[in-house]
Amino acid sequence: MQQLLERIGLGRPDLRAWAMYDLANSTYYTTIIAAVFPIYFRRVVAGDMPEADALSRFAWASTIAILIVAIIAPVLGAIADRAAIKKRLLAVFAGIGIVSCFALFWAREGDWLFALAMFIVGNVGVAASIVFYEALLPHLVGPSQLDRVSTAGYALGYLGGGTMLALNALMIQKPGMFGLADAGVGTRLSFVAVGVWWLVFTIPLLLKVPEPRALVAGARQGASVSEGFRQLMETFKELRRYRNAFVFLLAFFVYNDGIQTMIK
Repeated sequence: MQQLLERIGLGRPDLRAWAMYDLANSTYYTTIIAAVFPIYFRRVVAGDMPEADALSRFAWASTIAILIVAIIAPVLGAIADRAAIKKRLLAVFAGIGIVSCFALFWAREGDWLFALAMFIVGNVGVAASIVFYEALLPHLVGPSQLDRVSTAGYALGYLGGGTMLALNALMIQKPGMFGLADAGVGTRLSFVAVGVWWLVFTIPLLLKVPEPRALVAGARQGASVSEGFRQLMETFKELRRYRNAFVFLLAFFVYNDGIQTMIK
């Protein structure tokens, strides 16, 4: 087993703990963003409104979540560069996302506003936490190992997301096997299951991955939001000197984010 772990880049305990967070948060994407919650929202939560209205409100909720993340993530990243708080911020946003999963258990017919509010909160939580999750990896391995370790974490994410989705689908389709009254209860419990899974597999990272030092020389602990904005502006100014990096980010925004929008 150790030889296999070495081959895929997870030979050290701290690297395995880091990769576990991909296993943890991917269940949110498969169950709540992609497969279960959208159907539950349309058929149950917003079942009493025209389909066009339900789809429109769901799309607006996704858009609002994306905009919030787009605004706060660069600033939070700049703050984390100025202070050794990457793990703390990851824990905060993961906690926000996990609580939103638990809260969705109470979303029933007619509760579309509450359900979409929790959906937005969860989307912000998972996306913001991943900013700090990915920022931890360069502190754990050198450039030559980044691809291998990152790929292993990505693979674990697919494994975790697929496993939880299969279990949730079984709980929804055959609620009697789990002692549940009906598929509706199974669906709402699947949201809770995502939160529990996310919580359990976040713990190894918090316990075993060391908090890296601040990246900005002379930065003090507890950097403020204003300092984060200032650091972000400095980054944009520096970006003008790196044309290829700017073109790459522009292409990523147009191509990859466009694809992700259509998927959502």
